[in-house]
Amino acid sequence: MRISSSRLILIVTTAVSLLAHPKPASATTVNVTVGPSGNLVFSPSSVTIHPGDTVHWIWGSDFHSSTSGSPGMPTGLWDSTLLNQGATFDHTFNTLGTFPYYCTSHGGCCGMVGTVIVVSETPMPTPSPTPTSMLGNISTRSFVQTGDNVMIGGFIVQGTGPKRVIIRAIGPELTRFGVPNVLANPTLELHNGAGAVIASNDNWQTTMIGSIITQSQVQEILNSGRAPTDPRESAIIANLPAGNYTAIVRGISNTTGVALVEVYDLQ
Repeated sequence: MRISSSRLILIVTTAVSLLAHPKPASATTVNVTVGPSGNLVFSPSSVTIHPGDTVHWIWGSDFHSSTSGSPGMPTGLWDSTLLNQGATFDHTFNTLGTFPYYCTSHGGCCGMVGTVIVVSETPMPTPSPTPTSMLGNISTRSFVQTGDNVMIGGFIVQGTGPKRVIIRAIGPELTRFGVPNVLANPTLELHNGAGAVIASNDNWQTTMIGSIITQSQVQEILNSGRAPTDPRESAIIANLPAGNYTAIVRGISNTTGVALVEVYDLQ
């Protein structure tokens, strides 16, 4: 996925301890909560693992399934059947690829879907032909909790030049798409590869000056065409050199709910 002279890669999790993006040395197990607190989501909704790793689904409420495929189109790779709170289900992934899955009760009606991405532990060489297409946006949706269970979107800028992006934390806007229990007032922090906060925002119409943000960004956000539709949502525009970055989404005053974290390429 090449973008001009830089590349963005998104990795999402809900564990703050993974800020350094460690590489597993052996097969590991990744936990996903099914319907946490009765919410019709998988948390996290997307996980990235390596061949031989196992995803361990834990039921947080009743009458849900983990079924490979898309709503109405199962692939047959795995199916937990409908299970209730306290149940668990495991599946080990041995093949590279992207594996969507859904809840047979709530995938079609309510968007209860997830994704398992299996990547090689050995990075593949990056081809160097002139790109014919451009990645404009990477995003993920998840249930934002508190403490160590806030939403984290890790992304990597690769290449020789800086990448101009807008990072958004969206909550109230999701109600337009029928998403229940949205995060009413999401806040956004941008961390560099060392874990330091380099930008933050709470309500995109009020710029928080500091670190890499030196002036009001309100007009820049409007001009980008990517301004959030609700003033309680958050956004940051940044020119980022190559490196690892992490966007952390929290609810104001420790509130919880479903939110979306996004990174848009502005070049």
